[in-house]
Order: sequence, then structure tokens, then C-alpha cells
Amino acid sequence: MVAMATPETQTQARPATRPARAAGAGAPSTAGAPNPMEKVLVWPYLVRIEFIAALLFLLLLSVMAVFIDAPLAPLANPDVTPNPAKAPWYFLGLQELLLHMDKALAGVIVPGAVLLGLAALPYIDVRRKGTGVWFYSPRGVAITVLSFVYTSIWNIALILIDEYLPVPGEAGAHGIGPIIRYWLHNLQAAGWPLSDQLISVVAGWLVPSFIMLLIPASLVLILRRRWHADTREQAIGLFTFFVASFLVLTIVGTAFRGPGMALMWPWEIPPANH
Repeated sequence: MVAMATPETQTQARPATRPARAAGAGAPSTAGAPNPMEKVLVWPYLVRIEFIAALLFLLLLSVMAVFIDAPLAPLANPDVTPNPAKAPWYFLGLQELLLHMDKALAGVIVPGAVLLGLAALPYIDVRRKGTGVWFYSPRGVAITVLSFVYTSIWNIALILIDEYLPVPGEAGAHGIGPIIRYWLHNLQAAGWPLSDQLISVVAGWLVPSFIMLLIPASLVLILRRRWHADTREQAIGLFTFFVASFLVLTIVGTAFRGPGMALMWPWEIPPANH
């Protein structure tokens, strides 16, 4: 968060002839001890950190370009569809979701709800205290770590269950949705008033929605009971839930999906241009 520097912090940082924009990063206080609530000038403190980070990323990308081969694929052939046909890496998380639920839910409703939730955060927490401070409070780091590990375990477990949980009596069928359909079709055959449309809605929409809401809701409950987290700390946990989900789904879709979008180890996946 960017804020106007106060005269006191301007004097501590360097003389200034006009008000300067400042970032909410930590700076040494008058006693010499770090004070994360103190404002410092954007120049040179924040710009210096950003410049060093840019150099480090440039070095990393240069090393990757030297040691990692990334050849161009052959010319596109409209008569040959690649297997698998993967989206760009920034959409692979959504493509992974498409394997586990209704296409409209995974491709439209879920990303739309995530964007609306992120946009609503500044309107939910309007306090100025602690704005721009990394992790907000001493509990912020622990909340972030727990939220990341908790969400990652949930995501990996659900992907494995959906990939390897077999459907009784149906060779090659697997996953939570097909099992729900199998049970509901059995109830339909037993005389229950269940239409095919209702079965599709329950298996493709209601069950995935319930699971996706269960994870963040249980996470918030844990944060409240474990740390008595306030609104901002809960927002940190929910944002970490989004980041962890995005990373796990993107990594799985990028490195662990082979022909037919089957789950396999990266070294078992044949090259895309072969």
C-alpha cells in the first residue's frame, strides 16, 4: 500500500523539499530497532529492493535459458490434434478444474467468484492500521504457512481421489462425480423420483461447489479457533488459499498431465512434438 510520508519519517530517511510518496515497508526507528509500522520513502528504499529483485529474476531467467531446452514445435497441422492439447500455463489451473466438474462451473463461475472475492477485500476490511505491512501481525506468517499447507493437502488429495477412485462395475471410470452419478442412478432405478437432469446438477454442480466452499470455510474456522483471527488475518488465510490452489492446479496441469490428460510422473510424459 502506498501512502504519504510524514515529516518525521522524511527527516529520518533523508532531507526532502517536497512531500514524497512512501511505501509501508519497515525502516529503522530513532532507537535503531526495526519498526514495521513506520513509513519510509519509496526512493531509494523501495526502488532499490525492486531493482535487486529484477536483477535476480533476470539472472534466473538467463540461467534457465542456458540449461533448459525449449525448442519450437513443428508447424501446426489441422489434421493432427496434439495429445494432450494444453492451454497456456496461466490457464492450466482452470483446465485442471475442467477435469473435475461441470465446464461452466469450472470455466466461468469459479474464476468469476474468485475475481469478485479479491475485488471485495478492500471493501470488507477498511481499517488503516497495519495497511501495507507484510503479514499484518506476528501471527500472519503462521497463518499463511498453515493456510498454504492445509489448502495444498486438500487439493492434492482431491486430485488423487478423482483420478484413482474407481466406479463400481464400470471399467475405466473413476472420480467423485461419476461415483455420485452411479449411486444416484441406482436410486433412480430403485424407484426414487430422480431425473437425469437432477443427477447431472448434483454430480456436476452441487457436490463440487460444496467441496470448494468446504475448504475455505473450514480454514476460516481453524484460524478463528486457533488464533482468534480478525477480519484481516482471515483475509490473509483466504488469499493464501487462492494462491495455493492456483499453484497446485497449475503445477499438476503443467508437469503431471500426459496423453489423454492422464495423471503421470513428468518423466513418463512423451515430448509434445513427438
